[in-house]
Amino acid sequence: MAHDRVIIYEEAGADPQADVMVVENGRGRTRVRAVAEPAQMVDLVAGLVGEGADQVELCGGFGAVWHAEARRVAAGKATVGAIYYGFESLTNVASYKARFEAGEALSEAFVIVHEDADPEVDRVVHEREAGGRTTFVAVPDEAAAAAVAAKMAGELQLIELYGAAGPESAAPVIVAVDASVPVGVSGYGR
Repeated sequence: MAHDRVIIYEEAGADPQADVMVVENGRGRTRVRAVAEPAQMVDLVAGLVGEGADQVELCGGFGAVWHAEARRVAAGKATVGAIYYGFESLTNVASYKARFEAGEALSEAFVIVHEDADPEVDRVVHEREAGGRTTFVAVPDEAAAAAVAAKMAGELQLIELYGAAGPESAAPVIVAVDASVPVGVSGYGR
């Protein structure tokens, strides 16, 4: 069955109605959207679910409170996951958060598992005026996610893995980057 998934993250000045990236093929559609502030995410989730999105994944920057709110809005209509970090990533993700809040130019990647995706084609890079960048790259499977993450790790301070089946999918990515970069993976709760 084809999925209709949306990944949502926060970015200053973002337009929640604009797709940052779209990967669409016979396996389904994955869109990436950004909101300028967390409160916009609630209306965005409600609208997307109303349009037929069956899965929503939130960036790790939203945290558990916003994850719970998104789940409340989508209850019974779509699954909602959010990026969480394992113990091996806590020190590095805390460092990332402190550096981000201090205004340091950082670079991160959203690695998105979408069957039949081509990481050379299904890639968008947002360069920020103040420095740093966010790279969105879709990969066909978890093995490709690990390979892409390993190749990019030296230039990143954070990796978030979307569309993965759980910790079993994240483990190869964490091993591939040798825990040098924090790797978050979507958790869904029950």
